[in-house]
Formats: sequence, C-alpha cells, structure tokens
Amino acid sequence: MPRNRLFFALRPSPLARNLIGVQRDQLGLAESMVENDRLHITLGITEDFPRQPYAEMKRLIEIGAQVSAAPVPVALDRISGGNETIALRPSRKIDALAELGRKLQAGLAGAGLLRGGWEFHPHVTLLYRKGRPFTRTIPPIGWDATDFVLIHSMPGEHRHVELGRWPLIERQGGFGF
Repeated sequence: MPRNRLFFALRPSPLARNLIGVQRDQLGLAESMVENDRLHITLGITEDFPRQPYAEMKRLIEIGAQVSAAPVPVALDRISGGNETIALRPSRKIDALAELGRKLQAGLAGAGLLRGGWEFHPHVTLLYRKGRPFTRTIPPIGWDATDFVLIHSMPGEHRHVELGRWPLIERQGGFGF
C-alpha cells in the first residue's frame, strides 16, 4: 500500500551536503543509503497516510508560514550507529535548533498531526543497515540554516517533494506557537 509522510526539515547547504555524503560513503556497504539530495534534519513529522494527504498538506503549509525564528547555526560532529541506521548528530545541544523544532512540533500537535510518540533528536540519517551500535567523533560539518522546508515523502519510492520553504528570519507578527 502506498504511504505518504509529511515533515518539516532543515536541509544542509550544498557544501555541507557534499561533506556529509563523503562521510556516508566512507562507512561502507549498506542496505540502503540516503542520497545527498534527501539528506535532512527532521524537525517535526506526521503519521503516514495511505492516500494523498491534501488537506493536511494545506494545513502544514499554513503552519510553516506562521513560524518566526532566527537562522540556525548547525554543527554535526558525531557519527552514531544503531542496530538499523547510522546518523550524523551534534554532540551538544543547539538551542536555536531545539527552539525551531519546538515551534514546529507545537504547530503540528495543535493541528492534531504530530506523529504519536515522536521525539525530536536532531540527526541526519546517512544509511540503513544491520549492525552493532557505535559512536565516533568527526571534524564538525556545519552550515547556517537560513530556511526550513515542508517535505512530502513517499517511503519505499525514495522520493521527496518539497511543498514549501520559509526563510528563518524574525518576522514581526509571526506566531511562535
């Protein structure tokens, strides 16, 4: 059955995306790699829908347009592997990132669209594989996130469609959720 998923995300700058891809490629074989054009940090996510979620897309576009937040400095410096994935993470909390995530999750929750049980732990998934957990540090890969996006993902098809993009600037009259 087709699945449709919606999520707000930060996308790495082109340089950061390429540097992240180099780190991913050095990890070796995987069941499935996340291609450079799909690398992102999820800020808030919905449940999966079996149909095209048009009404939900419209509502999330409205939510994205209301968020006011400053640009976010991102620095990822730790590769961690779980039993099924390997991700790039920050070793320290990034306050501006946590605040942006909080605002978007509040908007999703207020609309009844936040995925049940989902918690924000900033990371960029690099690949999927079966293996032992590990953690190691790397030289930081960073960028200044100056916008965030709404993505329509079709799991299984490995497709992401950008539905909206909003600048990260303090907007007078913007909602902080």
